[in-house]
Amino acid sequence: MLKTSPLIRNISFRYFILLFFLITSSFSKEGLNQDILKYTNQFRRSKGLSVLILRDDLNTIARRHSEDMAKGRSGFGHTGYDQREQQVQKLIKPFHAMAENVAYGAGSGKQVVDLWKNSSGHRRNMLGNYKYIGIGTACNKQGIIFYTQIFVR
Repeated sequence: MLKTSPLIRNISFRYFILLFFLITSSFSKEGLNQDILKYTNQFRRSKGLSVLILRDDLNTIARRHSEDMAKGRSGFGHTGYDQREQQVQKLIKPFHAMAENVAYGAGSGKQVVDLWKNSSGHRRNMLGNYKYIGIGTACNKQGIIFYTQIFVR
């Protein structure tokens, strides 16, 4: 049997834990985005509307806004919306319209979509005449999840 020092075993164990955390956290964020997309599109289909197409570039913009809210760099809400819209206009040609939903505190994709469905303005955005969606999430230090949806036509 090969003997290793306690220091080597400790470093290996820490590396394993770090690697496990990085892998599972990226999958869970991706899974959360997919759940939000799934429930948003289910809601749209139930109303006879086309599904929204998820775009990575829009996800990046939405995620940055969620991170800003989670880290306190901006207040909860739509601070910086005009700048996000300008970024989107550079990506989507031709650009016609954009809307945004934000939320925090829901524990799952289904919960946040249900919150939005039960709010007239958020509901209007989810059922609007849009083609693309970007979804971004971020956690604050207390583990509260901040959500952003960007809708674009």
